[in-house]
Amino acid sequence: MSVLGEKYDNLKVGTRLSLGFGLVLVLSLMVLISGVVGFRAVDDNNTKVQVTNQLNATLAQARLLRTQFQFTHDYKFIEKNGELVNKMGDILGQAKNLSWDKDTLDDVERVEQDLKVLKAARDAFVADSKKRDAAGLKISQDESKAVLDTFQNKWQQATGLSAESKVELYQVGERMVNIRDVARDLLLAPSDNTLAVTLKSIDTAEKVITEKTRQFPPEVQATLKTAWDYFLAYRQSAAGYLAAFQDETRTSQALTAAADKLNTDVSNLFNLQLVSSSQTTRSSEVKMTVTGLAAIVFGIIMAWRISVQIVTPLKQGLSVAERIAGGDLSSSVNSSRRDELGMLITAMANMNDKLRTMILDIREGVGHVASASAEIAAGNVDLSSRTEQQSAAVVETAASMEQLTSTVKQNSENAHHASQLASEASQNAIKGGEIVGNVVKTMNEISSSSKRISEITSVINSIAFQTNILALNAAVEAARAGEQGRGFAVVASEVRNLAQRSSQAAKEIEGLIQESVLRVNTGSELVDDAGKTMQDIVRSITHVFDIMGEIASASDEQSRGISQIAQAVTELDSTTQQNAALVEESSSAANSLEEQAQLLMQTVSAFHLGDDPHAHHGGTTAHHQQPLLLSKPGKPGKAGHKSAPKKTQAHSTSAKNNPDKDEWVKF
Repeated sequence: MSVLGEKYDNLKVGTRLSLGFGLVLVLSLMVLISGVVGFRAVDDNNTKVQVTNQLNATLAQARLLRTQFQFTHDYKFIEKNGELVNKMGDILGQAKNLSWDKDTLDDVERVEQDLKVLKAARDAFVADSKKRDAAGLKISQDESKAVLDTFQNKWQQATGLSAESKVELYQVGERMVNIRDVARDLLLAPSDNTLAVTLKSIDTAEKVITEKTRQFPPEVQATLKTAWDYFLAYRQSAAGYLAAFQDETRTSQALTAAADKLNTDVSNLFNLQLVSSSQTTRSSEVKMTVTGLAAIVFGIIMAWRISVQIVTPLKQGLSVAERIAGGDLSSSVNSSRRDELGMLITAMANMNDKLRTMILDIREGVGHVASASAEIAAGNVDLSSRTEQQSAAVVETAASMEQLTSTVKQNSENAHHASQLASEASQNAIKGGEIVGNVVKTMNEISSSSKRISEITSVINSIAFQTNILALNAAVEAARAGEQGRGFAVVASEVRNLAQRSSQAAKEIEGLIQESVLRVNTGSELVDDAGKTMQDIVRSITHVFDIMGEIASASDEQSRGISQIAQAVTELDSTTQQNAALVEESSSAANSLEEQAQLLMQTVSAFHLGDDPHAHHGGTTAHHQQPLLLSKPGKPGKAGHKSAPKKTQAHSTSAKNNPDKDEWVKF
């Protein structure tokens, strides 16, 4: 456990947090999975409950329809009953596709077997019911009434019957009516007793009718025989009806038993699913509760553990920071942890050590600064005297440069005057060249205009030619027109004459213009030659002007150079005087630097570095003293012997800083 605890303590904070939250998320995922599994189980049980409930409802509706059929013998009820029975088969097919345990699956298969038995019993019941109805039609009240009405109408229409015969025929009819009434009782309440009463009524009527049939005329006998044969068949029909009724009763009882069995098994399956659904719900609740509580407890433990491991090093780091802020750098901080917080503690410990080292270095450096500032002040005195000597030499150099500047300036003015005269001659030559160029340009434009006029006369000549052709065509058309086109022919002839005259005039103009163009071209060539000659003159004058300009420019540059030298000497004088002032300021600054070093030493002394800091940082003084000695090559290694090398040090510093006056300001 200690090895695992150490490894856990050395984990990164992010890794630790990720691990803790990851485990909590895993537990949350377990809660979620448990809930999902539980809900799926509950949903599966609900589906099974719905299926079994649907079976119950369908079975109850089917039994109600069967009862309605038995009371009404309306086959639409038994057909609907069959549809519901088939629907129960479909529901069972869906139920078998669900997931069941072995015992419950046996119950489902038992229900399926009960449904098969129910279907077989129903089919037998329907068949027997149809047989009973067929047998009942043979002793139907409607058919027997029709037979009796026919018999009564025929004997009443018969002639030659005595009143006594009519009374006997009426009595015979009453016997057959009695048979029909007894048969109705059999239809309403089939039993052995009603069958016996029906058969007895038939036997009694048979004796009476057999005795009296011989007394009636032949046509009446035939009518009576037809009616009596119908009722005599009641003997077999009644027996067959009772047998069919008894068969129907047996199949009905079998159907009832099958329905009861199916109802019992379906109810048991339904109740079993209700219990299973309740158990699944409670089991899911328990699993989710246990998993959720475990996740909460584990989360609390992880949060406490992580917070302790974060807060403890933070408090330790805060304590170190408070000691550093109070100036106590003597404490030592150690941490064996390798996480971010351990790295923070280690970094603060390193900062504490580096601050302690830095304060020691500052203390040692302040001492060096104080001694160096004293040496700088001594060197500045020597530098000040040398600067004054340099200033006197610079003043003499400035006077000589002023005389040289005056001589060079006069030469520059003479060169400028000669350059100005050459410039005026060059400008006059350029103007002459421009005038000749304009003349050449004008001659070219005249030549171009002449060419355009020649083109226009060509167009006019072409138009006159086309007009002549059109006038000729018009004359031809007028000639074809005969007398009606004579006036048009005269006009066309005049137009043709005008076109020919226009063409002739255009040709004459074209000849004159071509002659003018030749003369303009000759004049243009002569002007071009004059322009080239003027250009040669301009180039020569320009060359002279350039030479004079270069002489004037060289004189100007020489004058400017001497002026710059004079200005530089003046600035050097000013700079030398400023350097003298800066040397004095530097001496004052060195004294101030020594005072500030003392103040810095007092400030640094506020830090507590421990019992013997110099023993721990003994090499630091030499390390920080060496750059100071290297920056001053002419200064001795010890501050106690600074009087001898003052002159050498001042010379070295002056040689180093003379090239740029800004170095004095920075110094």
